[in-house]
Amino acid sequence: MLPLLPTTVIGSYSFPSWLGKVRELGTAGTLTPQQVAEAHDAAVRAVIHDQELAGVDIITDGEIRRETMVNFFSMRIHGFDMSGKLKAIGNLDPSIQMMDPVVREKVRRKQGLGMDDHFRFLKTNATHGTKVCVTGPQMLAKRATNEFYPSDKELIFDLTDILNEELRGLVAAGCTFIQIDEPIWVGYPQDMPWLVESFNRLIKGVQAKTALHVCYGNYQLKKLFTGQYAELFPAILDTHADQISLEFAVSDGVGLELFKQYPTTKEVVVGVIDVKDEAVEAPATVAGRIRKALEFIPAEKMYISPDCGMKFMPRDRAFGKLKAMVEGTEMVRAELTGKR
Repeated sequence: MLPLLPTTVIGSYSFPSWLGKVRELGTAGTLTPQQVAEAHDAAVRAVIHDQELAGVDIITDGEIRRETMVNFFSMRIHGFDMSGKLKAIGNLDPSIQMMDPVVREKVRRKQGLGMDDHFRFLKTNATHGTKVCVTGPQMLAKRATNEFYPSDKELIFDLTDILNEELRGLVAAGCTFIQIDEPIWVGYPQDMPWLVESFNRLIKGVQAKTALHVCYGNYQLKKLFTGQYAELFPAILDTHADQISLEFAVSDGVGLELFKQYPTTKEVVVGVIDVKDEAVEAPATVAGRIRKALEFIPAEKMYISPDCGMKFMPRDRAFGKLKAMVEGTEMVRAELTGKR
């Protein structure tokens, strides 16, 4: 049974540089596919160990097996040409660019993505609660150059149907908690009516607890979008997600007031660790952020997490931030228990 103010992570964890070298050796043929797979298994076990040692209640596999949160999906869905050129990300800094695929024909599911097997490995090796994070269709569409569909909306709905089948496969594998990552909804608030429709279609028939994570973008410790959460409310509450997961540490709590303005029965995952700040927070700082959130969200409906994923930080910093998050949460738990 989960405690009051359960702690979790957003998804990705510090990516070890040695694993990148292993992949290169695998591509060159120096290592066999079996040897590369063994290295991935070892890396995932290390991620599990770090999260559980830090005391996190609900963990992931750190997305260690994925090339990126986008390319893992695009490379395995028919219709994406992965030879695209560099493309700017977000609307804050045009110098932040990554390779992006090109959609040249109708997208379709050509095979399973393998997330069900990845989940089975996580579940077998974990003792704490688990969840699987899945990059949402809007993120996949907006990180590509669309040269086939009349509009991105049509591309997004086709991707929605492909991913719905993948989510059902996760449930069949025993997964009971799925988080959908749509970090760029903030960049396109004008699309909210049909983005909500797409999300609800995505999780239709998926018999698992679901979370929707939206942030301001996070690449190389930088915020990518100028939008604000207020532009997404109250429409975001029309999603059928059980949880809404948002980042608040980076903004000093701006946006928390929206849950007072628009009351909801949904659980809210509150980001209290600034992943864009290289300093490791003191537990007391984390506790202060949680106390502020409690002014707007009931403790019984609140989960605690970092603002975003931790891929772009050294492992010692990622582990230190998780420990601070857990210790700060435990301070507030003790205070709440003492009041009851």
